[in-house]
Amino acid sequence: MNMKLKSCSAAIVMLFPATLALAQDSSPRLDEYAISVSPRQSHQYVFTNKIAAFWFGETWQENLPAHQGYTILEQRYLRDYEFLQQETPLDRGRAEAITLYPDRLERRFPEFTETFYFLDSLNAILVKISAKAPLYLRFRPRFDEALSDPEWGWEDEQQAAIGKTDRLPAEKPCWVAVAAWGSLGELSPIIESGVNKSGKPPSGGNAGATLGGLAAAGVQEGYFAVVFEFEREELARTLETLRRRTDLLINRRRERLENLLSRAGLTVPGASLSRAFAWALFSMDDLVTRQRGEGIWAGLPWFNNYWGRDSFIALPGALLCTGQFEKAKEVLVSFSKFQNLDANSPFYGRIPNRVMLNDIIYNTTDGTPWFALACEKYVQYSGDSDFIGEIFPALKKAMDGAIRYHLDEYGFLTHANAETWMDAAGSEGPWSPRGNRAVEIQALWREQIRISIDWAERLGYKEWAESWRLLENRLRQNFKYYFWNREKTRLADHLNEDNSPDSQIRPNSVFALTIPRGSVSGENPLLEPAQQEAVLQELMSNLVYPWGVASLAQGDSNFHPYHHYPPYYVPDAAYHNGIIWTWVNGPLISALLPCNTGLAVSLLKEAARQILEEDAIGSYSELLESWPRPGSERVRISGTVSQAWNLAEFIRNWHEDLLGIRPDLANRRIYFSPMLPPELFPADFKIRIGDDLLTGNYTRVEETWEFRLQGKRSLPDLTVQAKIPFESNWIVFATPWNGSEPLSMKIFPQKNTFKVLVNGRAAAGVKVEARKILADLAFAKPAMNDRIPALRGPQYQLVSAQDATRARGRLAPILFDVKDRANDDKGTNGKYTYPTNPNFKKGIFDGRRVRIWKDEQYYYFEIDYQELADPGWKPEPGYQLTYTAITLNFEKLVGVRRSKVGMNANYSVPMEYAYNFVIYVGNGFRVVDAKGETVAEYRPVDAQHPIGFEKEKKVRFSVPVKYLSDKHLRNAVVLIGGQDDHGGGGIGEFREVRRSAGEWNGGGGGELESGNPSVYDEIYLRR
Repeated sequence: MNMKLKSCSAAIVMLFPATLALAQDSSPRLDEYAISVSPRQSHQYVFTNKIAAFWFGETWQENLPAHQGYTILEQRYLRDYEFLQQETPLDRGRAEAITLYPDRLERRFPEFTETFYFLDSLNAILVKISAKAPLYLRFRPRFDEALSDPEWGWEDEQQAAIGKTDRLPAEKPCWVAVAAWGSLGELSPIIESGVNKSGKPPSGGNAGATLGGLAAAGVQEGYFAVVFEFEREELARTLETLRRRTDLLINRRRERLENLLSRAGLTVPGASLSRAFAWALFSMDDLVTRQRGEGIWAGLPWFNNYWGRDSFIALPGALLCTGQFEKAKEVLVSFSKFQNLDANSPFYGRIPNRVMLNDIIYNTTDGTPWFALACEKYVQYSGDSDFIGEIFPALKKAMDGAIRYHLDEYGFLTHANAETWMDAAGSEGPWSPRGNRAVEIQALWREQIRISIDWAERLGYKEWAESWRLLENRLRQNFKYYFWNREKTRLADHLNEDNSPDSQIRPNSVFALTIPRGSVSGENPLLEPAQQEAVLQELMSNLVYPWGVASLAQGDSNFHPYHHYPPYYVPDAAYHNGIIWTWVNGPLISALLPCNTGLAVSLLKEAARQILEEDAIGSYSELLESWPRPGSERVRISGTVSQAWNLAEFIRNWHEDLLGIRPDLANRRIYFSPMLPPELFPADFKIRIGDDLLTGNYTRVEETWEFRLQGKRSLPDLTVQAKIPFESNWIVFATPWNGSEPLSMKIFPQKNTFKVLVNGRAAAGVKVEARKILADLAFAKPAMNDRIPALRGPQYQLVSAQDATRARGRLAPILFDVKDRANDDKGTNGKYTYPTNPNFKKGIFDGRRVRIWKDEQYYYFEIDYQELADPGWKPEPGYQLTYTAITLNFEKLVGVRRSKVGMNANYSVPMEYAYNFVIYVGNGFRVVDAKGETVAEYRPVDAQHPIGFEKEKKVRFSVPVKYLSDKHLRNAVVLIGGQDDHGGGGIGEFREVRRSAGEWNGGGGGELESGNPSVYDEIYLRR
């Protein structure tokens, strides 16, 4: 990790003047975008510090256990904070009014107002209290378990409680301060052990003390803060800066957001659309961070790292439309430095799929061509032609690697089943396999080739360009032949390895319309106009609901309408098999606007409603369910509550599609094709192009439309390539524009044709072309059929909560009671180490005792561990991160026996222990027979029926005898290791053990990087 990212007072002071230097104008002030939240309905909200920390909270209630709170560098530090009056926690439900501003959250209570601030560049939370009359308040942070053991001390000079934890790795902040200042009356710490007579521990620390917060006896107006830093000295400096420059630091965030509006603002009729656009700007900019160099977080709360594909799709809306060219370039250069340079690797030339704190992953095919497209877009917006030569070596390696390892004889780019954006995979493999040639991959690959050709020619590499041009011709010709079904007039979603086209209806065909440059310039599109219409027809009638674009047609046997539907399936089964991905609205709107503006704008307005009304309020959720639940009018949101690529696509749709501004400064052109419907006139906007800030004003008076553009005298001379829709026609012309002067384009009908005036003079070379309006398009209607396969449950039996958590009777005979020694969780070679993430508490892979009972109807299992962990990510099972397999060998049971244990155990029991059944225990349990077929499964659906008990350090559950055997249980083996549920929440499998430990994998496996036994502890039970 780049330790330059540490926040400190010096950085704060240096950065602030740069904020003041940004241009100010008459843009609306930030407070005008406030969202009043009902004090009787809690909403989620998120803020980031623009470096490596974020807050995810609730407006009206306490934060929820899973994921909410304060996170730095992918580690949660605070679950929440609270105020106590007369030693009673303040109920947030008492708030009379709650208002979310772009820079703060305000709760107004009868006695006082609480304002929560999250500050740019600081690892801190700040809460201001303004009381009507002096009152007693205690401020109590609720630390995460990772900070449950600091040594606390009181510093009189800083008026702060200071603590340090030893449970976190060195690359994460380990020092914490809880401080207060202002008109607070007498301030005293509540340290619940080891205090002296004055109630204050001696300076320098007090081992074993527990901080109960800070109490203020007469609060009128003051601040309470929690600050985290890497070193003690840094903590002191940050505290001092925060105390002395509180208002300056608060205003710094305001200034940043107001300046964002000043260079990318939009005003159209209907306040909700302009407000939603502004909130999309605010929330998107919050996801642009410096966690590992400049980058874009994919989404919050659990994608707070850099995903290549997501970053490059988001980059135009996030950084180019908002004029942040320097940051856009840094994102691209930063990713290029992580390019795979191992010429012997099948990933050679790939740009990473994920850049995490401690790992780089290359398991995606489309990330690299999206990178090439983002590079081209950057040059088009910024005019930075020198960047072509700087980044071209990365594009050359990308071409070399793709051609060497992934090119087939047809010119197509091949890939694995889960190497597209539909990449969900579980213990049984990909949920939406799309190997080995997906339609959007080929469209992207073709553009990667085109860009590489263009830039190779520009730089003088003629031979490379000619070679790649032959490849591009082969790809384009074969694409129509293999992907286009002439009989059914549709595109295949992907080609299988035998070249057969897949018949599933998915949204990926839209990228064949929007990715090729022909969609903008009209040059050499992948599909003919009639084919493009057929694609849109299929998409609209099968996938596009009024609220978004589904990932699979509802007529497909694998369609899942709801994301979370326990116990019938795990969320990842639905992830790309029916659920709506809101980012796909972006390309769909781009394709739909030219031929049916009404439906496209309807989708955009629904997205605006979701941004302003759904959680996280002011942002835009990753997913929607396809069908409303019975009894509901609206569909549920799901996934991350703030997602980069859909926020960015919402912004891009406005700038590039509705306002119609697509710059190409590298070729001194602007493609101009505004597609605003009449009800959205007049429109005012700003967009940075090159070194200039372009302002625009679109008006419509009766049948005369006027489009005015004006820079600030820094634009070069340009050609405006205009293609303007006017009812059922396109008005096409090109006009030179001296960027130092305003440009006015007026269009109005005149004598069965159209008149075009450019700065008052008749435009030359005006053409009128027919515009194909697809008026018969309509949104798909949800079938609402509860008999579809996904809603009928799996083929095997689901164990009820009552059967899985049955209390054992006192008289149930015990079959086994075996104790195991402590600290033997070292793996088969005695050298295994735990993953480095602090949630993997020492001892959670160490079994201490196993007991099995049986009565006439049930087996009862109870396993004691040295420790158990419950990070709160999935509360239903009662614990996570420990995975257990229990093999069962029944005497005289006829049938197959097996010694090899599945679920990534990479372990075989001795033949005398060969099993008839194995029970895998993670987020629930699964009974599997020796043939590998699932017999039954328990999936907890609520926290009232767990199988794990963290405080007791036990896992216990019951299994009906009918799912196993009534024969004599001869022996059993208990295997324990790390749990990996792939984020999907299923039963999971054993977590991998590699040569060296990483944040999410064990280490000490020996020379092999993969394929090592995943078992840390083994307990043999035998009579």
